[in-house]
Amino acid sequence: MFLFNKNTPTLPEKIPNSQVETTTVKKDTLILDYLAKIEAQRNHFSVLYLCLSKLKSAKLKTLQRQNLIETFENVIQKNGGEIFGLPNEDMVVFFNKKANEEMQACLVKVRFIFHDDPFLANVFDLEQAGFAKFYDLENQVADFKQVVKSVMDNLTTNYAGTERGQNKFVNTTVNAMQSVMPASRKLRRELTPNMLAKVEKALSMADFASLIRRQSVCAVIGKSPPQMIFDEVFVSIADLRDTLLPDVDLTANPWLFLHLTETLDKRVLASVGQHDDGSLNSNFSLNLNVSTILSDDFLEFDDNINQSMRSSIVLELQLVDIFNDIKAFILAKTFAQYRGYKICIDGVTVDKLKYIDREQLDSDLLKIIWHPSFMDMVRADSHFTDYVNRAERAKMILCRVDDPNAVEVGNSLGINLYQGRYIQRMLAAQPKKTIFKIK
Repeated sequence: MFLFNKNTPTLPEKIPNSQVETTTVKKDTLILDYLAKIEAQRNHFSVLYLCLSKLKSAKLKTLQRQNLIETFENVIQKNGGEIFGLPNEDMVVFFNKKANEEMQACLVKVRFIFHDDPFLANVFDLEQAGFAKFYDLENQVADFKQVVKSVMDNLTTNYAGTERGQNKFVNTTVNAMQSVMPASRKLRRELTPNMLAKVEKALSMADFASLIRRQSVCAVIGKSPPQMIFDEVFVSIADLRDTLLPDVDLTANPWLFLHLTETLDKRVLASVGQHDDGSLNSNFSLNLNVSTILSDDFLEFDDNINQSMRSSIVLELQLVDIFNDIKAFILAKTFAQYRGYKICIDGVTVDKLKYIDREQLDSDLLKIIWHPSFMDMVRADSHFTDYVNRAERAKMILCRVDDPNAVEVGNSLGINLYQGRYIQRMLAAQPKKTIFKIK
C-alpha cells in the first residue's frame, strides 16, 4: 500500500524532534506566559540562564539532565519558581530572590555535574566563562526577553533553512512525523521504571472514572452555534501527572510512556464498557494505541458494545504510533473497520499534512492540530489548499482550538469540524445539544 501521496515532496532527512507533548508552541510563549503570571511579584524574582548549548558533548546525557533538574527543583519547590528548557538545550530557571545563596550553591553542583565536558575544563567561575548568567527581573526583564527572543529566532531561522536546503531522504517515518517548530518547554524529571510501577499501582486502586475527561467534536459554520458530533473520551496526562507525580514528565521516556498509555487504554476500555448510565453507548471516540486494538481487552470491550452502535464510535490513533509499526496499524484498522468502528488519524501538524494521504491510509477522519503560527505556514505553502482537498474537508477536524480565530481560518479553508477549549465554551453556552451521527 502506498501511504504517501505520490505528488507531494519527499520527507527531509533531519527535522528536529519535538520536546513537547505533541503540541506546537509558538516561539517563547511558555516563558512569556510565566513572566505574565508573576508580573505582580516580578521584583521578587530573578532568572538563571544556563548556556548548556555551549557544552562540547553532542547531547546531554540522561543522568546529567536528571541531576540538573533535580538540583534546581529542590530550590524552587521551597521558594517558588519554574524551570524551562529551550530547544537548543539551554535552561532557564526562575527563582525567588530569597534563594540567591542556594542558587549559587546549585551552580557549584552544576560545575561537578559537567566536570568531564571539555568546555568547562579548568573553569571555576561559570558566570565568567559565559556559561551562566543571572537576570534580576526587577530591572533586567527586557534584557532577559531579548536573549530568549534571539535564541528562538535563530533556531526558527535554522529550522526553516534546513527544510529548504535538504536534498536527502529519510528511512524513518516516525522522526518526520514528530517534527514541529522549535519551542520552549517546562522541564521536569523523567519517568523511571520505579515511578511507573507506583503510578500503575495507584491507578489500580484509584477511582479511575474521576480521571476521565470528555471534549466534544462539533460542526461550526460561520457564526452558527456548534452542533455536537461526538465526544472524545480520554485521560488527561497533565491531570494525571498533577495528581500523582507533579514534578515528573510522564512523556520524557517514550518507552515508559508507551507502557503507561497502554495501561490507561485498558482502564479506559473497562470503564467505558462498564458505563451503565447510557451516556456512552454511542457517538463517542477513544484515543487508543494500535496495540490496544489488537489486545484481548479490546475484544472484551467489543463484546460489550451493541453492534448497531459501533458505527458511531470513533477510534483515534496517533500518527507517530501508526508509523511506528505500519503492518500492525493495517491489521488493527482492518479489524476495527470490519467490526464497524470508524478510524481517525490524530496528531497531524500543519506542516505534515502534505505528507499524509488519508484515502491511501483508509481512515474515516483526520485531525489536524491548530497552533498560533498556523496561517503563517499556510501562506508559505501555495499548495496547502490542495492538501486539504486531498484529505477531504468533510473528514477533517481542526483540534486544539483555543480561540475564535481558529474557526475563522478553518472556515476559510472549508473545514467544518472543530474541537478544543473554545468550542467547549461555545457548546456550554448553548441551552441544548444537537447530536448528529457520522455517516
